[in-house]
Amino acid sequence: MGDAADGEARLGTDAVARRLGVAVSTLDTWDRRYGVGPTGGGPAGDRRYTSADVARLETMRRLVRAGTGPAEAAVAALDTPSDEPAAPHAHDADGDRIPFDAPAAEHDASRAEQVRELARAAMALDELAMTDAVRSALRPGGVAAAWDQVLVPVLVGIGRKHAATGRYVEVEHLLSAVVSRCLVAVAPPEAGFPGRQGRRPVLLACAPEEQHSLPLLALAAALAEAGAARLMLGARVPAPALAAAIERAAAHSVFVWSQTAETGDPSWLAGLPVTRPALRIVVGGPGWDGERLPPGVVVATSVSAALDALGVVSGTDERP
Repeated sequence: MGDAADGEARLGTDAVARRLGVAVSTLDTWDRRYGVGPTGGGPAGDRRYTSADVARLETMRRLVRAGTGPAEAAVAALDTPSDEPAAPHAHDADGDRIPFDAPAAEHDASRAEQVRELARAAMALDELAMTDAVRSALRPGGVAAAWDQVLVPVLVGIGRKHAATGRYVEVEHLLSAVVSRCLVAVAPPEAGFPGRQGRRPVLLACAPEEQHSLPLLALAAALAEAGAARLMLGARVPAPALAAAIERAAAHSVFVWSQTAETGDPSWLAGLPVTRPALRIVVGGPGWDGERLPPGVVVATSVSAALDALGVVSGTDERP
């Protein structure tokens, strides 16, 4: 086995990036921040990717694209056997179960049961049961609590299941559609419309080329529920378009989402308009390179944290 490894053709960074369909800068980030990088030697000390390295990177890519945070994806990738591609985890052998972490499980039995009910309905593709489960989750504590404690654990669990098996894309799509409809029903767009009363909105946008906009919809609903004005710009918002919207809408705050490392370069945030009072910039999502965020930019790890960072108080959109 050692002789085979010694004679193995090892790949450079450009070749691996083409094979995986990711940017070279993404590979550099995964190596620098999470330790998922090349281990093979090369001429003049140039590090090269072995087949085991590529297998780990393929696991990392699948998990991240399925919605798993990069740090968690890296842990799973580094557990990939060195002599074979990643295999489904044991908990994925049972085809009707979703692996998930329920943050409320230890403290709130009702929330834990809501997670289980939604997961069961999702795997059964039972749209009516899914709708009932989402509505039930939204009632007790509002949008922020339901999103953070129930919806995210199930959505992330489905992403993990897909990454481990290559299946269940239809489950993720149907659940996302059901969640979207329920969020709009709880807090329709007009509930947070700035209108003509001079209300200064929060702008919600995905980073340029970022297409995962469901978290923005959750935050938009939570803002509307709190009585805060907001404008939802959605997916793949170019930096110049966001800058123009900030000036035209006289926004006091902006929230920007990045799901993947490919969209997490934060350098352009420093070029957003300078306003008086100063524009509040909050970012969310696992894609951001936190080490390169401009000064003053706040990272929110949940909808509840985003509301706090945006200075939203129930019933008003004014900052303290």
